[in-house]
Parts: sequence; structure tokens; C-alpha cells
Amino acid sequence: MSGKSSIWLIDSTLRDGEQAPGVAFFPDEKIRLARMLDAIGIDEIEAGTPAMGVEECETIRRIVHLGLHARISVWCRALKQDIAAAAQTGATGIHIAFPVSDIQLAAIRKDWEWVNDTLPQMTDYARRLFPYISVGAQDAGRCHPERLFHFIALAEKQGVCRVRIADTVGVLTPLNTVNLIGSIKNKFPIIDLDFHGHNDLGMATANAITAWQSGASSLSVTVNGLGERAGNAALEEILMILSQTGVNVKNKYAIASLYALCRYVSTISGRPIPDGKPVCGALVFSHESGIHTHGTLSNTTAFQPFDGKIVGRESSRNLFGKHSGKKAVIDFLQKQDIVVKEEQIPFLMKKIKDTALKHKKNVSESKIIALCCKIIKNN
Repeated sequence: MSGKSSIWLIDSTLRDGEQAPGVAFFPDEKIRLARMLDAIGIDEIEAGTPAMGVEECETIRRIVHLGLHARISVWCRALKQDIAAAAQTGATGIHIAFPVSDIQLAAIRKDWEWVNDTLPQMTDYARRLFPYISVGAQDAGRCHPERLFHFIALAEKQGVCRVRIADTVGVLTPLNTVNLIGSIKNKFPIIDLDFHGHNDLGMATANAITAWQSGASSLSVTVNGLGERAGNAALEEILMILSQTGVNVKNKYAIASLYALCRYVSTISGRPIPDGKPVCGALVFSHESGIHTHGTLSNTTAFQPFDGKIVGRESSRNLFGKHSGKKAVIDFLQKQDIVVKEEQIPFLMKKIKDTALKHKKNVSESKIIALCCKIIKNN
């Protein structure tokens, strides 16, 4: 674990998140989302891609004019016309992405010499228009380390404010990330590094946290991990991991609003949140098995990492089904002022488990009350 106690979070839901297939936000939805992100305390909002056109630029301008606390930045290709369009939005930050792997350079019919020649030109031009310049090593996860070091050295020479290490197709592992970020920081100890992880192999959040622990000062994230293909490192997961690893995020970020934020993004993106999605899934603070329900009756965090109230949810809840233990059932009945004889409990438990198995789902509280009343009546 790094000794670092601070972090800079860049939320890219309005840019990379909206690039997810089939996702499109209305301008007013973007405005509301920007306000929500700012209210949570996000340090920087990557508000969009100006090259997408007039409507995109106008929406970014509206976000800029909200007067939010967050830095408002935009994403551009390494093209002068992209940078010129970005300057019309009023954003104070610009990110310019450069493909660095052979496969991505070939895809746009460029070579490494083009990167060497273009980076100084684009950063010189951007410096006249923006107070804050970030450049990105796109597909850094598939780039030879020596080439990546050369890219960073070139960016540092140009005096850019930050360099983004983008694992564009999500191929890094946490150990790879430790080695990569560690080696960069050894060679460039004062460089401000941002890590942008994709989730193609399910490691975006782990890689992002590992990058921060290894020396990256900024992390690029999206709400619900929304993004292209399998998405990105999830804002809500990053924040709660930080809160569990000794970083006092509560004083910087309004994490009690996380659940409302996640639900809003789910609604406007048309992407339902899976029941088991960390932090915001419907069932991640729910317990059924006997040992777990018994434990949570004594201590909410016996079988979960934190109290759900921290993120604006229920502390925890016990559900009833095939794996239920009698203690949770008895506790529930007592809270309903229903008295069941000790000898009736085994029969009630069997009824609950048989019902759950028959319907392949949890048994509702009302159904348990009905079963209990029936047992009492028949005895």
C-alpha cells in the first residue's frame, strides 16, 4: 500500500462512458450529471469530445458556464482542428491522445516518427489556448516500455501538466501495472501520472487502484464502469476501495450520494445495474445463508466490507430462501410480534426452503408471515 493520502479523480462518464455502444445522453441529462459529479466532489470532469460537432460543443459550453468546482476538460485527437474546436468550448483543460502501440498506429496509418513530430506541434498549439494540458499514451498496455519512456520524456520536455497511461484494451494485470507505473516513476519521479483502465478482462478497477498505489496521482473513471466494450474502472468502486485502504475520502467526496448517482447513470444510459454489481447492485448488501444472516444480526459488517448507509443505501438486509438459518427467521418474526412455538420452527424452515426451491427465488416477508400464520392456525 502506498503512503499517499490524496488522489485526483477524473470522471469520464460524459465522454468515454457515453461512447459505450447504444448509449446517448440528452444535453439536459449531461448537465444534470455534471452537477451531480461536482456535488460528489469529483476533481475533474472530462465533459466530451468537441470534434463530435456543434451540439457536443454547445453542451460542453453549458457545463463550463455552470461554474462548477471541478476542472472541466475535453478529449481530443492529435489534430489541430480538434484542438481548435475544443478551444471554443471554454474548457480549461485539454487531453490530447496519441496512439503509441504499433497496432494502433497502423490502424490510423501513422508511425512512431509521426508521434515524435506531432506531439511538440500539438502541445505548442494547445498551450496558446489552454492553461492545462494533458497528453495520453493510448494503448500503453501494448506498447514496448522503452518507447513509452521516450513518449513520456518527450511530453515532459514539452512541459505538459500530466501524462495519461491508457490501458486502452484492458490487457494489463495488477502485477504488470505495478512494474509499469513503478518503472515510469523511477525514471520520471516528478511527472504527474494519470491511469485510464479498461475492463476487457475484468481488471480495470484493480489495475487503477494498483496504479495509484504504485505512484499514479490521478485516476480516470466512469460511473458504473460505463464505457466502450466492457467499460472502465468504476468510480464508485474506486472510492469505496480507497475508503477501505486508509484514505479519508469522506472529507473530500460526498460518498453518501454515490448510490443516487449510480442509479441516475443507469437510467440515462439504459444500462441496468446487475444485482451483484459492487457498491450499487440491488443485492450486494443482502444476505441469505444462515451463518451470514446470524453474523449481520450481531454486526452489520460481519459479512460485508462497509455499512450500506455510507453510500446512501440500507445498512444490510436479510433475505429468506433455501439457505436461511432459523435465527434470522425468528428475529424477523419477533419484529413482527409473531410468536411461534419452538417445535413449529423446523416445519416453518422446511416450508420456506421448499418454497424457495420450487420458485427459484427468495421467499417474501409477506409469504413467510402467511406460512407462519397457517402453521399456527393448524396447530
